[in-house]
Amino acid sequence: MQVRGVIKTCFLLFLMISIIFSSSCSQNKSAISVSQLFDNQKLSPLVSSVLYADGFDIYEVDSIKKLVIYNPRNKAEVLATYYFANSSCYYSYRFSPEFIQTPLDSVAVFSATQLNAFTKLDLLNKVIAISESEFIRNTEIKKRFDSGQLVELAGNGNFYLEKTLEVNPQIIFYSPYNLAQKHPLAATEITMIPFFDFMESNPLGRAEWIKFTALFFGKDEKANQIFDTIVAKYMGYKQLASNVENKPTVFSDKYYSGQWFMSGGRSYIAQLFSDAGADYLWKDDDNTGSVNLDFEIVFNRAHSADFWRIVGAYSDGFSYDKLVAENNLYSHFKAFKDKKVIFCDSKGSTYFETGTLEPHLVLADLIKAFHPDLLKNYQPKYYHLYKN
Repeated sequence: MQVRGVIKTCFLLFLMISIIFSSSCSQNKSAISVSQLFDNQKLSPLVSSVLYADGFDIYEVDSIKKLVIYNPRNKAEVLATYYFANSSCYYSYRFSPEFIQTPLDSVAVFSATQLNAFTKLDLLNKVIAISESEFIRNTEIKKRFDSGQLVELAGNGNFYLEKTLEVNPQIIFYSPYNLAQKHPLAATEITMIPFFDFMESNPLGRAEWIKFTALFFGKDEKANQIFDTIVAKYMGYKQLASNVENKPTVFSDKYYSGQWFMSGGRSYIAQLFSDAGADYLWKDDDNTGSVNLDFEIVFNRAHSADFWRIVGAYSDGFSYDKLVAENNLYSHFKAFKDKKVIFCDSKGSTYFETGTLEPHLVLADLIKAFHPDLLKNYQPKYYHLYKN
């Protein structure tokens, strides 16, 4: 009887171990590649877990994640595809350069916006290199850089090839502004991961890139929780402004180097204006980026607009005197006369670093300016309506 009991116990233990391993990853399939695993799903189309972003998709089969990165100007063009698995699944499939074992141990991050995602995901200890350190406001990053825990691999438009090879991060995250040009650090043969969050026109689409970052570290669950909270708060503010009867008119940006770079009607800020209950005067434009216009064209359409939105920096803070000192013609806009300029101090705030993952607060700031009665006790973080 004792022998039978021991055998039964061993059998149950073996069964439990088998269940654990089968739930995390199927039996050994080292004869096939992860790409074949996903190709075999064609009869049953997979659904991406990405809801708002256009620049990437995430699929999952058998505990393996697939990341597809698109050309932000043409989603029909796939720029790169990667697959992810932890150690329990990674060795069950044939090796390929696109197959990444998670979590990564060391990465270089070349964007302050991306660093914010690492902060939210508690992953700053994985970052060993950055670029343009003088422009980073994140206090923890600054401490790590000053103490030598981080090194700088790019600055003033220069990339440090030898230092990059010496540090040798597993991956370099970067923001490609020109797809036609090969990145200078590609010569290191370190995997370069393009990060196109800045090309998303939907505020929630930009914030969803936190899921992109999380893939490389197995932090999917935490990223989903953070993003779901952002969506809930954003939608709450959007709903608050959805039934306003009077939508004030608004225009954006400033005249610079002979052109007014007006945000297009399908741009990030245009979406925020709409969700904040405002009537953007260039809402019918089809551009997702900026539109170059002559001053006269802008003035003819926007001279009587209710509000004027600007992102910029002044040495001692914004004032209407400083604004008109740039161009005396600004004084002829109704929004200027009525002191209805909504200004974001890009130098005094962390707008470009943290705003992407706080679209709900950016939206609330704008609602506070356009419809102050809707958020009477709210204190704006990024955009402020200036009266002097």
